[in-house]
Amino acid sequence: MIQPFELFKPVYLDRLIKLKKIYLVSQSYPRGDHNYPEAALVDILVTDYDDLHYAQVHYNAVKQDKYASIIHLNQIEHKNKLDQMINGEKYAVYWAVVSNLQALQKKLDKQYAENVRRYISKHTTWRIKSDTSIRPKFEVIFGELFLNLKYNSQIVRVKFEEIENS
Repeated sequence: MIQPFELFKPVYLDRLIKLKKIYLVSQSYPRGDHNYPEAALVDILVTDYDDLHYAQVHYNAVKQDKYASIIHLNQIEHKNKLDQMINGEKYAVYWAVVSNLQALQKKLDKQYAENVRRYISKHTTWRIKSDTSIRPKFEVIFGELFLNLKYNSQIVRVKFEEIENS
């Protein structure tokens, strides 16, 4: 399972405030990396926004999630709570930012090329020639990892989970 996002570090709080990205939407994150001794941690994903409206749209898409909330970094209680979560031992907080997109793309090409071929064969009518390559691209929508597949003028957006399970 690919875990593409950065662990959220305390230094990011002030940077986000300076960039006026003061709205964070939190949600459960099932792709958390459990290669650490504290496997009992709750994995949380936060996505930043500079516009409250967009944060509310994201929140409305995930509001059934027990850990869904809108965090206002300009409200001291919210900022302090997030700081406690980042520095505490109960939560592993990830930020919906990919630090090295090229490495992620390389991992996709290396580990999941066959899965992509199987998915295309099973779920599309595309007849791809052997000398043609498909260059899938990652996209994050409301904290969910998607893969965009393009062949000629056709585009398919699929949850990456479906590719992993192909």
